[in-house]
Amino acid sequence: MPIVDGTGGSAMLRFRMSRKVAIRLVALIALVIALSLLALIFLRLASPPAPAPLPNPNGYDDFRTAAAQLVGDPGNASTLDHDSLQALVSTNAESLRLVRLGLSRQCALPADSAMANVPGMLSQLADEKRLAQLLAAEGRLAEMDNRAADAARSYVDAIRFGNEISRGGFIIVRLVGVACEAIGQQPLTKLAPKLNPAEARQVMIDLEKVDQMGVTWAEILRNENRFAHYQLGKGLNPFVWVVTRPQAWRARRVAETRHKRIVAHLRLLTLELALRVYQAGQGRAPASLDQLIPQYLQRVPTDPFSGKPLIYRPQPTRWLLYSVGEDAVDDGGKPVVRSVSGKVTKGDIFYDSPY
Repeated sequence: MPIVDGTGGSAMLRFRMSRKVAIRLVALIALVIALSLLALIFLRLASPPAPAPLPNPNGYDDFRTAAAQLVGDPGNASTLDHDSLQALVSTNAESLRLVRLGLSRQCALPADSAMANVPGMLSQLADEKRLAQLLAAEGRLAEMDNRAADAARSYVDAIRFGNEISRGGFIIVRLVGVACEAIGQQPLTKLAPKLNPAEARQVMIDLEKVDQMGVTWAEILRNENRFAHYQLGKGLNPFVWVVTRPQAWRARRVAETRHKRIVAHLRLLTLELALRVYQAGQGRAPASLDQLIPQYLQRVPTDPFSGKPLIYRPQPTRWLLYSVGEDAVDDGGKPVVRSVSGKVTKGDIFYDSPY
């Protein structure tokens, strides 16, 4: 029997291991190539349906004109004193008029031109965010002047604006729309306890309309798939497309969570206002959310994280109202917290949760 020394045995073992690694690597490459070809065939054959014709007139065109005419930096409005804030709002009165004109019309992103000029689209999105900041600046000025109803109107318009610029858009467009909605939601949440019942009723009616007309995540995904088809048609390497799928899927999940979170906050704020109006009129909180229908709200909104009604528990003097949050688990009304790294831990979302 031949004798193999330790060195020869180790070399043979390394050879066998390296051979296994090489085989696996070749198999992985073959799999990626096969998936690339399948993805290309699938995307070429399964073309998405053509989008609906753009509305005419299109409110999105008014938003573009408003952004082009905007003067100054509304992004620092929170640091301005009353006179500086009034100057900013007065100077941009025409931009504010055009934004509201656009909100009175049907809106849709011109997707074909956006796909053909992505850098231009990104620049326009940055300008549109400044319009939401201008609306929030107008609201802050109204608060300084003790005009709570006018302030609420400005904040609601910022929320509506964020939703409307998302219509017809892709994931990146929706993320900017979410940011614009948050620009209106955050100060409106702080203003809510200061509204009298009549003011609160009007805001809850307006917010329910925004929710009913809200852009859905399914719509955003359809638009995103059209974008993928367009990129492949313009020569995007299908190999690159397949290799980047895991990262793209993770990004989609993050974006979907942000979309659901802003929807949850909108619905919680709407319900919170409805409960306050009910209590002001009845002298007590309702036993269930169903008692708000139809005098206060048209329907009980669902939790976007669970698909079930938002959780409501009447208390002796107040109530618990919350969404189960990103973990989709009812933690009994325990506020959600984030780790130092920003990762969400267990907990529930309230109308005034800070994110």
